[in-house]
Order: sequence, then C-alpha cells, then structure tokens
Amino acid sequence: MATNWATELFGPKILTKPKTTGLPTESRFGGNNKKLVALYFSASWCPPCKGFSPMLLDFYNSCKDDLDIVFVSSDRDEKSFNDYYQKLMPFLATMPAFNSEEARQQHIKMADTFQIKGIPTVIVLDAKTGNFVTDNARTEIMKATDKESKKALVKSWLEKEAVPIDQAEFNTGMSRGPLMKALMFFVNRPVYIFGLYYLIKQGLKYLDELGQDEIEGGEL
Repeated sequence: MATNWATELFGPKILTKPKTTGLPTESRFGGNNKKLVALYFSASWCPPCKGFSPMLLDFYNSCKDDLDIVFVSSDRDEKSFNDYYQKLMPFLATMPAFNSEEARQQHIKMADTFQIKGIPTVIVLDAKTGNFVTDNARTEIMKATDKESKKALVKSWLEKEAVPIDQAEFNTGMSRGPLMKALMFFVNRPVYIFGLYYLIKQGLKYLDELGQDEIEGGEL
C-alpha cells in the first residue's frame, strides 16, 4: 500500500493524543485525505521550540485541510513529553524514544534519515508517497505571517517536485547561498568534479605557458 512509507518511518503505532497507546500507523494514514505530512522535531526543554510551536500551531490551523503534522519528540521522560504534547494538540506524534528500545531506534533512524542537526526542525513530505518536499519549512513558516501567505506556502510545497528520501538534498533547514548551492551541485555529482579539475588544470597550464612566452619575449 502507498501508506507503508508511514509505518516504515514512524513505526507500527502513531499517537493522536497524550497518555494513550496509539493507533496503528497504517490505519491512521490509510484513509488520510491530507496532501502533505510535516515532521516537527522538537522538545519541551528547547527554548527555540517553545517560541516556534505557537507559530506552527497557527500555521496548522490555517492549512489543516491539506496538512498533517507529526511531533517527533526529543523529550527524556513521560511527564515532560505529555505536558508538551498536550500543548501541541491536535498534532500526531511518534512514540517517544524513552518509551522502548524499538521507539529509541526508530527515533535515531528518523534523525539520521533527515540529517537532523538541531531542533526545532520541520520536514515536509508528500502524504501519499512519503517523498521529500523540503527541510526548510521552519524558516518558511516563520515568514508566512498572514493567512494568505500561509496558504500560498502550502501551495508552493504542493507544486514542488517531491523526490524519494534517498535522493533528497538536505540543508537542515538552513537557507543556501550561491556558493553553498554550487558546492552541493558538485558534491552530489562527483563525475563533474573530474571535469572541473581538468578545466582548472588546463587553465593553469595555459597561464603558465603564457607567462613563459612573456618572459621570453622580454629577453629579446
């Protein structure tokens, strides 16, 4: 089924509210008519997360017809998780890492998959395929200050080509300048590096020969 990606990514159970044992992930996403799923990596002990969470809730309330949000917690105990999750309702949530060894491994796998370097981070996926849309969502959401801009942002995500996660280029939510984009272009296309090396080598050889000609010409 198309929703198997959700079970593979989130594990067999997904939470819909605090202090529950969860629902089967496949059944929760199986009848889902949402177009996008956003993963919210966050924790109660993180000050930037506390500042961003109300913005994300406001964004969700403006765009909930198209969007599910899944809270991926880095909280370390049940009380902290439940208290914080209560404030994030009606988001879904993965099983917290402290819940079991299976949940801990699932959490590590998700963090590794999306190259999470810090929180808060928001990753947007295509709800049907689980393909990657963007990991710059936190920055984009913070810039969407009214209902129209929020709707326009979701529309831009829907129009963006979603790619399989193993083909995604992650920037951990940081905007890229021209230099970084150029660097990542070559990093993800190693064969081009050899071409660039050849051009640089030939260019240096030409400059060296040109310099020798000028020296010889000056001696005449």
